[in-house]
Amino acid sequence: MKKLTPANDAVPPQDRALSREMWAIAVPSILANISIPLLGLADSFIMGHLEGPEYLAALALGAMIFSVLYNGFNFLRMATTGFAAQAYGREDARESSVVLFRATFLALVIGALLILASPLITSLSFQLTAAEAHVEDLADSYFNLRIFGAPFALFNFVAVGWLLGMHRAGDALLVQIFMNVTNIALNIYLVYGLGMDVDGVGLGTALAEFLAAFLSVFLIYRQYRRYFGRSPFRRSALAEILNSDGLTRLLKLNLDIFIRTLCLMAAMASFTILGSRYGSAILAANAILMELQMLTSYGLDGFAQAAEILVGKATGRKNPNALRRAALVSGKFALYAALAYALLYALLGSGIVALLTDLDTIRLEARHYLWWLILLPLFSVWSFLFDGIFIGATAGAHMRNGMILSVLFYALCLAITLPLWENHGLWFSYTAFMVMRALTLIRHYPDIEKAASRGGLSS
Repeated sequence: MKKLTPANDAVPPQDRALSREMWAIAVPSILANISIPLLGLADSFIMGHLEGPEYLAALALGAMIFSVLYNGFNFLRMATTGFAAQAYGREDARESSVVLFRATFLALVIGALLILASPLITSLSFQLTAAEAHVEDLADSYFNLRIFGAPFALFNFVAVGWLLGMHRAGDALLVQIFMNVTNIALNIYLVYGLGMDVDGVGLGTALAEFLAAFLSVFLIYRQYRRYFGRSPFRRSALAEILNSDGLTRLLKLNLDIFIRTLCLMAAMASFTILGSRYGSAILAANAILMELQMLTSYGLDGFAQAAEILVGKATGRKNPNALRRAALVSGKFALYAALAYALLYALLGSGIVALLTDLDTIRLEARHYLWWLILLPLFSVWSFLFDGIFIGATAGAHMRNGMILSVLFYALCLAITLPLWENHGLWFSYTAFMVMRALTLIRHYPDIEKAASRGGLSS
């Protein structure tokens, strides 16, 4: 009698091991991503319980400025992950520490420049807003305290990126959770305990970023000693920080990702601006649906970050076959997650919207466009996934060029569909933008496998 074997045996052992490795990265990454909006909700709760709406308005204005700044400099995290994962794959102790110190140097320089430029930043920001003078004064006090945390905040981007690249997603989650919990505790103490207002939130955030930086240093030192058996603070590594070739490669990749991020931010901002022309009800409905789409992206980004790390390791080991398996395994589970999101919104989308607002006009408008939210996870998952693959391969130029083409395509779709379908045209264009982001990268995927045999590329 023929012996029956479990269906699971049809899966190659290396793919089962890769799946476990992928989940070990994805789950902490998803939890860390989800924790990000919770801090903003906590700050809003604290300010929302003070007398007068000006405190909440000032917090929203000041936090918006930092959101733009820090989103623009998130390339520090992404580039560090790619380079660190490749060094991890090569088991190159010297390169791993050089990647860390070189990115840290860049983060501290940018952070110091932001402090020096803070008066100019607030002046330009307030010129673009129509806030009342009192609200601007409060937002200014928030900004002037929080800006001193900029070097530490940017260093934490580097630290999280390095820890992810070194397969320490749990440590990266610990840094994020510690910073958020400490931030909330400090904000409550400074506001309710010491009688401060929005300036207490700014100070509490800066102090939390400072304390998290110390935790990051400890976790980095522990992981480096555990993996390489030595201290990362070696004279040979420190001397390589300003090596012209390595620094040029880092700056070029960071510039490519920075341009890509600016294009993405412009596309996201235009969605809100263009939606405002159809009235406040549609504007509010769009905002609610887009917040849910952002929650979707936080979840799917966990699989993209797993792809970053696994692809980076395979690239460092010059193993294109391992890179392909990493892309396929990450893509498979990312698709399952996207299907789960689509099913969730199909079954419970109307109920979720009803929980977020009790205004019938907004609920009604949101239902008209809910089916876009159901479809979007299935279309957007590929753009997130291939972003992760290309970050792991440090293929910044492909990401930059792909995003520029995608934004141009988005603008073309808007020009055609807005006059025809109005707000449905806006959602169609955004969905098409997500599809084009993936397509512009997919066409270059063979280059990534070829580059893996050479140990990666940065152009």
